[in-house]
Amino acid sequence: MDSERPNVLFVCVDALRSDFAFGDYGADKPLFEFLEREGTAFDTMVAAASSTTPCVASYMTGTYPPEHGVLSLRDFSLSDGVTTLAEAFDAAGYDTSASVTGPITDDTGLDAGFDRYDYRERDTTVYTDWFDEYRRELAEAEGPWFRYLHLWEAHVHKDLPPDADDDEIDYDAAVRGVFEQLQRLLEVVDLSETVVAVTGDHGEAFRDGTWRHRASIVGFNQVPIPFTDKRTRNVRSDVYDQYLRPRGIETEEWYNSLRKASATEFPNAFHRIGHGYHVYDFLTRVPFAVAGPGIPAEGRVTDQVRSVDIFPTLLDAAGVDRPADVSGQDILSEPIEHRPAHVRAVGASGERERWLDGVRYDGWKYVQGRDRELCQLFDLESDPKELENVADDHPEVVERLRDIVDEHVARERQLETASVSEGAEQRMTSRLEDLGYL
Repeated sequence: MDSERPNVLFVCVDALRSDFAFGDYGADKPLFEFLEREGTAFDTMVAAASSTTPCVASYMTGTYPPEHGVLSLRDFSLSDGVTTLAEAFDAAGYDTSASVTGPITDDTGLDAGFDRYDYRERDTTVYTDWFDEYRRELAEAEGPWFRYLHLWEAHVHKDLPPDADDDEIDYDAAVRGVFEQLQRLLEVVDLSETVVAVTGDHGEAFRDGTWRHRASIVGFNQVPIPFTDKRTRNVRSDVYDQYLRPRGIETEEWYNSLRKASATEFPNAFHRIGHGYHVYDFLTRVPFAVAGPGIPAEGRVTDQVRSVDIFPTLLDAAGVDRPADVSGQDILSEPIEHRPAHVRAVGASGERERWLDGVRYDGWKYVQGRDRELCQLFDLESDPKELENVADDHPEVVERLRDIVDEHVARERQLETASVSEGAEQRMTSRLEDLGYL
């Protein structure tokens, strides 16, 4: 291998929360303990959204949706004017390949720059023969190479390790299991020649193992409505339109009152599982750890960074030229500049009136509705679980952060997004149905 060109292995564990990755809750996580010891690990990386496709596009290009054009799971075509990580590594002479799953099919344009872009069905997991073969191929690969690996085991429909037991929360068992497999993968990687980076695209709300949570999920989602073919999940929007909205009550505020009444040990949802519906930290705060040649051994860093910072950080770590017009910054070799972290919740339905836009900045989380009156402000220092909306108490903070969000949304509305063909739209709808989004 060219000693001036290290290999780069970039792994995304879909739906990976920072607090569970670092073992703040649940089982100890030796993988991140190893990465902290060997390199630098960031526990407060803010994802660009709480849904997969815009998140992946953001860290793959170092830009936000108003620049790269991937606005949601349904507005998924990457703009022509952006450069991807794979394209930058390919231009530098790297062999590039990806093994992906979930909604990031080649219809998204996120295959740009990859010599090979292998899409796996969701039942092809780290517990199948595929992973052993991937491990063998990685051990035999001739550098310099760039590998992107997207894993799905911790996503809504969990894939648990064989030794999972009833005492474990399913989500924690899924994370533990995939981390153990990644430790096996790292056994065939030479850290003196390879930069290894691990992150999540967004976070997750999950069943916390209590009867109270199980009952709330059943009650708010699965109970049949008498004399109809509907269940409770089908009428929530009707309840909002008929009873809450006329009284000036936003669903997010009503939902937060339920969260306050059902607070658990760790931040989590009440009657929901999954992601995409809000931008709480447990849905948008992800880990990022990197180790390898030239990577400083800084241990665990608590400064706020952003997923768009991954793009320049990995390219600089490999000594590969990068575009100047990116939103991200190199967070390893340069002092970390505290910048606004834009966040969005866009769901899976494509109904833009339900979208949320927000920013995490200066110790605050500000959230507003897309073309509606919702306004939420959380003081992250005194209220890390984001339970108390203090917007009325801090109008000057609301005004300052609203201006940042409005400017971001205005740029998106000026964007001419790439058109999605009818065939691609149909394929994505079918894919989202198969994955349980719709």
